[in-house]
Amino acid sequence: MPQAVRPTAELLAELRRPRPYPAVSVTLPTHRRRPENQQDHIRLRNLLEEAGRRLADDPDVPRERRLAVAEHLRLAGEESDPERFLDGLVLYASEDEHRMYRVGTEVSERVVFGTTYLTRNLVAAEARSRPYWVLVLSEDDVRLWHGRGTQVEPVEGDGFPVANPGEERDGPVTREGGGLGVSQDMRSMFTEADDKLAAALDGRAQPVVLVGLRPQTSLFRSVTRHTDHIAAELDKGGLRTVTPAELAVELAPVREELAEARSTAALAALDAARSGRRYAAGVQDAWLPAHEGRVAHLVVEDGLRITARPEAVEGAERAALSVLDGGTPSVDGVEDDIVDSLVEAVLDADGVVDFVPDGTLAEAGGLAAALRF
Repeated sequence: MPQAVRPTAELLAELRRPRPYPAVSVTLPTHRRRPENQQDHIRLRNLLEEAGRRLADDPDVPRERRLAVAEHLRLAGEESDPERFLDGLVLYASEDEHRMYRVGTEVSERVVFGTTYLTRNLVAAEARSRPYWVLVLSEDDVRLWHGRGTQVEPVEGDGFPVANPGEERDGPVTREGGGLGVSQDMRSMFTEADDKLAAALDGRAQPVVLVGLRPQTSLFRSVTRHTDHIAAELDKGGLRTVTPAELAVELAPVREELAEARSTAALAALDAARSGRRYAAGVQDAWLPAHEGRVAHLVVEDGLRITARPEAVEGAERAALSVLDGGTPSVDGVEDDIVDSLVEAVLDADGVVDFVPDGTLAEAGGLAAALRF
């Protein structure tokens, strides 16, 4: 199974490094399976042709650089195998390199020219791929899985899987009150699994998903010391021997639930900041605090795109940011998507960035920030 890119802080910093114009970013939503992914390949070819036409028509790009960038765009396209597509594709090309990344979340279809690569798609993919744990409960054992986005893998070791001690005995096990799927042996097994889970969490605030029949998940909740970590449940049995791909499919509604919970938490952080007068709404109000390292939490609508020109104003209380309908990045300092620069500034100052569905922050112009001070 193809793996999505893990955008580490080091990788994002390298991608944000200024490059001679044009640093070209191409993003495309893709599909994992036939026949849709074959159409994705055609759409990618068309998108690369559009990038090539823009490159050829740009009078501010020297001929040698134009030919070099065009060649790297071609090479990036050749490395994009539709049989290994995930949910999104991100290609980068400049005069001396090309890069190709698969992401596990959908991206918009865009071609962006600038002096740095567009990284917000990788940041958004990482934000939606925060790690989580899955406990698959059954009468026989408790199995632990680790998830990140659509990728899940079994944890073998550190005491998992935890077996039911009653399975090693001869004769029937005794049920508590005759309840379905609940026994003293199962209680002991779940308690042991909860102890092992503590080591896996290691003090980190990562969500846990319970998978099993309702009597089993209810029993685990009654013995766990990690109630605050349990973020979702999947009421389904018979999954103790599933493959990673099969479990990933079963967990689809759970991932949606986790994403909604993250959005709710992000909006709650904004509400708290507003009450504490530490709130900035809109790209212009958030611009200066972000570059001063004062943004603790930035929340952005998925599809927000703003063309603007940043202007430093010495001695001004607020840096000027001219929002425009268009412009040429190489000539007049216009940025095709100023939101990308804002996201980068927040991350550089160890802030948190979350993305929410379009329309969620309509009253704030699609973007809001909780400030440190």
